[in-house]
Amino acid sequence: MGKYIGSPWGFIRGKVGDTVGGVWKGIDWCRVRVLPTQRGTLDLYRQYKDGLIPPSRFSYPQMNLRRAVLQVLGYIARMNMTNWINLPWQALVDKRGWTLTATNAFVKRNAATLLATMDRTTEFDEATNAPDLTQMLVSDGDLEATPILSAIYSNLTGDLVVTWAKNTFTNGALTDRALLMVAKKPILESIGRDGTWYPQLFMYGVDMGIGLGTTRDDETMTFTLPIGLDAANLTAYLFFRDVPLSIGYSKSEALQVTLIA
Repeated sequence: MGKYIGSPWGFIRGKVGDTVGGVWKGIDWCRVRVLPTQRGTLDLYRQYKDGLIPPSRFSYPQMNLRRAVLQVLGYIARMNMTNWINLPWQALVDKRGWTLTATNAFVKRNAATLLATMDRTTEFDEATNAPDLTQMLVSDGDLEATPILSAIYSNLTGDLVVTWAKNTFTNGALTDRALLMVAKKPILESIGRDGTWYPQLFMYGVDMGIGLGTTRDDETMTFTLPIGLDAANLTAYLFFRDVPLSIGYSKSEALQVTLIA
């Protein structure tokens, strides 16, 4: 980048051909515009600009992976904002004094985590290279968590039975409300005509209210899902909230669901 005095094209502001110009502290400057080679090789980029190849051909695989993950998280946040996402994440935002919204906190917390579970050298693929949903946090916070011991689904009755060990080693209490969510794949549908991945992740969850319900002391919960689901595509999430709400919510614990007849 360099400064200039006078120009046959007048003042350069913004992009002019292969040049970018502007003003900084009263100094006119210009530099060669760098083509976005970070999205692929320069040769592929030129082919794309000439309309010879679609956008997906010159994008690095990880660009598509990140887009897929962000669309999944954004879809979850939009579809389940009030009941399952906003309340636990807003409690965390308030407690830690973050300037993020509850939605953004949820997405930011999970984006890097889910990307780390994927092979960045290949494209997104529902069967072989999709984010590991057992690593996703649907709730985060300082209340004591506990792992799921079993999550067993019957495709005849639709009942999902989840069991856990009641931990009260730190700030957990036997009266903590147990909350359950279930994610059903596929994560994303095929690419549409506009080149966009369409999320198809279904989420099921119990009421987030503080009223009567299953507590940590019960050590088990039965949640009714639709009949005939594929257990291999189900992930269960368990988390707790204290009553009254002073500490907030626990981090969610996740487990792949298994099937019984």
